[in-house]
Amino acid sequence: MDMVRSTIARYVDLSDAEWQQVAPLWHERSFTKGAFICSAGEVEQWFYIVKSGVQRLSFFHEGNDVCVGFAYNGSWCGEYASFVSRKPARFDVKAITDTVLVGIRYEDLQRLYSEMKTMERFGRLILEELLIGRAVREVEQLSLSAEERYGRLVQRSPQLLQLVSQKDIASYLRMTPETFSRLRRRR
Repeated sequence: MDMVRSTIARYVDLSDAEWQQVAPLWHERSFTKGAFICSAGEVEQWFYIVKSGVQRLSFFHEGNDVCVGFAYNGSWCGEYASFVSRKPARFDVKAITDTVLVGIRYEDLQRLYSEMKTMERFGRLILEELLIGRAVREVEQLSLSAEERYGRLVQRSPQLLQLVSQKDIASYLRMTPETFSRLRRRR
């Protein structure tokens, strides 16, 4: 639970008394490689922090499995739009390695938001961070060359090159596996 407390502390400071209310609501869940954490069409029930492993967010489009993101140690994981809206997920969230997540159920987080001003602030700050991250990614996808997108990935998350298949990274960067392979050889 230290990981949960330190992750929350990146956004807000919880007193020991507040932490005593928050801690019991977080639960560790394990998934084997290939397991679906959330499937498109389901309503996401959990908001997770990754304790270990790598997960992939993707959707099917015109017969292709399109990767839109990854989660790994210390990052947030889940289909957040579904979690917040209570509508069916548009993305699959799948464990691409054996995975351990620490999560909180929607109802429990909502109760914390209503009972604790600090946790309501936490929720707002998470939403802002995810929204900004999504906006940056959209601009990069639309305005950067394949080489620039690859360079940003290497700069921001170099560990993904060891953790994730080239095919998945190529899909995430919106390039063919051949283009990705060529760019990787150049660096």
